[in-house]
Amino acid sequence: MRLRWNGEIKKLIVSLGLFLAAALVLGNLGIGIFRRQMRREYTIMAAGIMENMQQAYPQISDEELFHLLEAPEHTERGQELLARYGIFTEYGSSTLDGQEKRLRYFQTEMNLFLTLVLALGILLIIFYLQKRQRRIEELQRYMEQLSRGNYRLELDESEDDELGGLRSEIYRITVQLKESAALEQRRRQALSNSVANISHQLKTPMTSMTILLDNLAEDEDMDELTRHRFLSEVRRQLAGMTWLIAAMLKLSRLEAGAVELERKPVQAQRLVEKCFDRLQSTAEWRDIRLEGEMQPGATLTVDENWTVEALCNIVKNAIEHSPAGSNVRVMTAENEIYTEIRVTDSGTGISQEEREKLFQRFYRGSCAAQDSTGIGLALAKEVVEQQHGHIQVESQEGKGTVFFLKFMK
Repeated sequence: MRLRWNGEIKKLIVSLGLFLAAALVLGNLGIGIFRRQMRREYTIMAAGIMENMQQAYPQISDEELFHLLEAPEHTERGQELLARYGIFTEYGSSTLDGQEKRLRYFQTEMNLFLTLVLALGILLIIFYLQKRQRRIEELQRYMEQLSRGNYRLELDESEDDELGGLRSEIYRITVQLKESAALEQRRRQALSNSVANISHQLKTPMTSMTILLDNLAEDEDMDELTRHRFLSEVRRQLAGMTWLIAAMLKLSRLEAGAVELERKPVQAQRLVEKCFDRLQSTAEWRDIRLEGEMQPGATLTVDENWTVEALCNIVKNAIEHSPAGSNVRVMTAENEIYTEIRVTDSGTGISQEEREKLFQRFYRGSCAAQDSTGIGLALAKEVVEQQHGHIQVESQEGKGTVFFLKFMK
């Protein structure tokens, strides 16, 4: 197994080696200096003794004095005598030679100890590197599995080092990849469902338009009034198909998380006014009067364009279910908890059973308009709920319906 050396660990090993080498050199140098100093003192003392003996006993020759110093046969009496007069008291009754022997033993033991410490340190570092290498290889295998799309979450170690931080980062990235993969799967599924739903919803208008166009092509003598009626119906079907496809794509993008709503503070009155501008002609064509009752300063934090889209679907639904000559009222209010937009119509009302299905995709109530696709309320609900809001419906049959759009603070 080839070890991968961490730069900091390499510096640590080099520093430790240099420190131990310096300790060995300085220790041995210090012991050598101490030994030379001790020998110098011994030499000076011996020279003093010889000089004193020559002065005291001039009849003794130099050779006899050297012979006495170099080859003493009995030392115990001399040691006791020297110790009695305070000479060599730091050594007790030991000789200088014995001290030098102990000093050499100490030097040898010190060198051996420092060498063992260095060897042990190197062994511990190698053991750590081998353990670290196994963990690195484990991370490599884990990342290979990730690259193959296997998002296992099995790294449960808790050691606090640089690999622990790397492990935590890999775990975070793994969770993000898993969530991204799940989101992408939802998007693909939503797109597949949308294509299937659009295909299903387009069958009827496509069949109708095909029949109308075939009649127009085959009957060259068709009267002008009938031809105009057929062409109007084709235009109406095309407009409905265009709106359906656009609404389905919007809803699919929202459900799949492909749209990032840009939430900013906006005046509730501004949303209502933009909705009225968009639906004014539709209301006039149906002889419906749009009324607004705004609380001054009421604000909410939403994506303006998408929220206008949702509000317009609610108001359009109210217009379609209100009798000619009636009113559709939109009110705004604000308190410390939420901002509310209330849409009230004067229609026939909605039964409890229908209210439970009202926001289902493609659901058309018993009183739905002929050109209703059943997608507008589902889209409105998705937009509101993605902005920390919710929709409530209150209705009494024969007395109209009220939609409450509440956006939490």
